[in-house]
Amino acid sequence: MKTLIATSMLLLSATAAAEPSQCNLQLKQDLRIAPAMVELSDRGHSLWQIDPQGNLWLNGNPHQVNASQRELLVQYQAGLRDQTEKTVVLVGDAMKLAVSAVGQAMTELTGKDIEDFDGLQSALHKVELTTDELIVRDGQTIEIRGSQMQQLDEAFGPEFEKAMEDAVQQSMGSVFWQMGLAMMSGEGDFEQRMEAFGERMELVGQQIEQSVELRASALEHQGDALCQNLRALDQVESRLQQQLPAFAAYDLLNTEQSEDGATLVSF
Repeated sequence: MKTLIATSMLLLSATAAAEPSQCNLQLKQDLRIAPAMVELSDRGHSLWQIDPQGNLWLNGNPHQVNASQRELLVQYQAGLRDQTEKTVVLVGDAMKLAVSAVGQAMTELTGKDIEDFDGLQSALHKVELTTDELIVRDGQTIEIRGSQMQQLDEAFGPEFEKAMEDAVQQSMGSVFWQMGLAMMSGEGDFEQRMEAFGERMELVGQQIEQSVELRASALEHQGDALCQNLRALDQVESRLQQQLPAFAAYDLLNTEQSEDGATLVSF
């Protein structure tokens, strides 16, 4: 039983934030990826724009670049397009995994679908809506509203924790009911029946954990690859900043190694 509850809680907290295990992703401004332009803005004010041909605008004004700088700008905006797309996919997959883990655990504990837990369903729906407001996709255009990321922390705040606690408490009633059935029926004496019941619950928890770990491992590999690509893109950004001093004021990517070897990536 403890395995079931712990599995759902840990997987939700580990994956719902949609952060790869090797990265800490923080975006403080708003990044917009459109077919004709990649743009970084702050509260509606355009900081820079780069088109697929390597033309650059700073604070809304065109900025003259040479051939070498233009080549780097083309590479930079193409890398941002690719990594933003992969980040959005990873966020979506992580959210699906988190919801699936919680739903599977609750179903095994209570025999009910996650939709039967109104409070938990409402909390998960709020997280989903908040994510949709922060990562907006309209056709080929993607906007990541980093300036509003604190809303996601609020979505996982006290209201969400309360909903999880209530759902676990509700599930306990079902567990005790199943335990009562095990006490009154089955083969062997009372102690043997209780031992068999405990083993069955533990096995269910292990099965859930194993099925989720396979998907979580795939997400972790995607996250590792994303980190490596962002480190390479950070190097391109550094070269741009060296060649274009005016561009150095907008340090979108900042990767560094932490003491435990993890890559910290700040947007």
